[in-house]
Amino acid sequence: MLRRYTSSLYSSAFLKCLGCSHHQVKIHTNITKILSTSNFMKDLPNPSLPTPVKPLRKHDADILSEELRKASNIERILKLSSDHLDVMNARHIILAMQSIHDFSRNKENFNSHALLENEIFQAICTRIMKLIRVFDPRELINVYKVLTFFEVPNNTYVMQSVLRMLSKYLNDLSISQLVFLNFLLMKQKHNSLVDGLRMAIPLVLQVQIEHQIDTENMPEVVNCLQIACKSRLKPAVVQKIVSTLVDKAHTLTPDNAVTVIFALLNLNTPMDGYDKLLNYCFELVAKNLHSLNKNYTLPLIRITCGKNHYHHQFLYAASKRIDKDDWNLKKTWEAMTYFKRLDFCPENVMDHFTSVICKEAASFVSDSLYLPLNCARILSSTDYCPPHLAEVLTLLCSCKKKIDDLKNSSNLLYTKFLSTLAMLGHFPQNMLPEILNEDYLFSVWSESRKIGQSTNFESFALSLAWNLEIYDQQNKFTFPTPVLKSLVQSVCERHEKVDYPLQKFIENGLGGEHFLQTGIMTRDGVLVDHIVAMRRGNYPVALHQENSDSRITSIEDLNLPTDAKIVAVIAATEDQYIKHPEILRNWMNVKIKYLKKKKLIPVVINYKNWRDLPDREKIPYLMREINDSTAELASSKANIL
Repeated sequence: MLRRYTSSLYSSAFLKCLGCSHHQVKIHTNITKILSTSNFMKDLPNPSLPTPVKPLRKHDADILSEELRKASNIERILKLSSDHLDVMNARHIILAMQSIHDFSRNKENFNSHALLENEIFQAICTRIMKLIRVFDPRELINVYKVLTFFEVPNNTYVMQSVLRMLSKYLNDLSISQLVFLNFLLMKQKHNSLVDGLRMAIPLVLQVQIEHQIDTENMPEVVNCLQIACKSRLKPAVVQKIVSTLVDKAHTLTPDNAVTVIFALLNLNTPMDGYDKLLNYCFELVAKNLHSLNKNYTLPLIRITCGKNHYHHQFLYAASKRIDKDDWNLKKTWEAMTYFKRLDFCPENVMDHFTSVICKEAASFVSDSLYLPLNCARILSSTDYCPPHLAEVLTLLCSCKKKIDDLKNSSNLLYTKFLSTLAMLGHFPQNMLPEILNEDYLFSVWSESRKIGQSTNFESFALSLAWNLEIYDQQNKFTFPTPVLKSLVQSVCERHEKVDYPLQKFIENGLGGEHFLQTGIMTRDGVLVDHIVAMRRGNYPVALHQENSDSRITSIEDLNLPTDAKIVAVIAATEDQYIKHPEILRNWMNVKIKYLKKKKLIPVVINYKNWRDLPDREKIPYLMREINDSTAELASSKANIL
């Protein structure tokens, strides 16, 4: 028969928190005395438990094991433990701890603090210390898992005892045990034992990987990669894992792929197979993002941006997930800031961004997280106008305190803010008059020179001037002429030595350099790479005498036949496009709109695509683009007539 002891255990409050009925449970009087003054949230005493009067017979031990397995709730586990505490062996302790762990996971609103204050649970922990040397490594890890789940502090005797024994067994642990132990330790607060194990595990794992890694066990290989990359193990070890994963990539699950992405993006050492494995994992995640845990999406976007790794397929899948899951403003805002840095701006996510701002308008206006300048920059990434843009711009301009803070912090950034709003066709009448002042603009320009930002100021100011010309504003704001002239002069001086790679090709295509004017500006400072004048029938017009050094100072000074059309050729480099969709950045669109306003015909050549053409196709391509642009204009006029 199993022995039973006398003495009461539970308080009714504890039983209530566990959802159990209240009745008396018994405990050995010596245990009660040992734990009566202890506080489990501080250091447990280090007691010496009484030795059982006689060893537990095998038959009785089997009965206790069976009773623990059959227990249907935590109350029953604790009652059995209290009745047989000082005859429980290591197997019984493991069964009791694992059962308490399993029942608590399935119970809503479980109060782990109440469990830690319970005397029987404390007594079980004290029994663990008594038997600590007879636990095998697997049992120790199991005990440690349960103790960490219940947030038992590291400074308790039971935790320190378990950690010390784990450190002694460290070299005997398998790879899977090392990986799992490392996972548990990552959740713990720092102390000397925890930190020592955290440092030792990667070194032990490094030796194990070289000799014992099971290349067929993909979850284990993936977890090894995670630790290897994070702990900066020697490159040969990481290379072995990466090579294994490349060979077995087709067996990876989407969850495995997420772990691999986080691991590889934390790796600074380039190695064979890195790009291939990373791209495969991103593709796998992109295809399955709809079925993965939704909590993966934002961290993946975050690390992708942090490491400046652009993967179109994944980002597009993430943008669809944002819309489908109807992210709130806070999450959408964070994602949009990352998308902006990655030059990723699909229309669907812009639609959601403006929509969620309108839904959470009060938070958007009041919360300091949502900075007006950052919002304006996101909205002006491309020329796309989402459905709620006008409403968002009105809300944006109503953030008076945040706009005042911006102005007080930097006149340059305030100018940038209003210039960005103008790019969106918005001209706040309560703000613009102040900065469209000659003295104010010269003052801000002077300030910007002192901090090495004069080029940025010139860009903001010129963009504002051009947008005032492009849009038909209600208030008819104008840019100060003296400031504009000074800006144009500064831009001219800075662009005197710019290289124009299309020049010789266009000259050869037209039949001579006198048909082309290169590096010329409008009077308002819009720099155009090349100017070509075409008469009806696509005949080029000479812009200056052949072999003459004379050059026209501005486009407006050209003296052309009345039927001639001016074609403005712009070589757009990669930095003038966003990555997705592959369209021009909005500040480039401003230049194009301005040129159209001045009756020029803009022709934008994607320089990268043109450069990659075979040499025999480069001139025909340029001539075709120039001729088609004038033909389209003639066709549109005919349709109007």
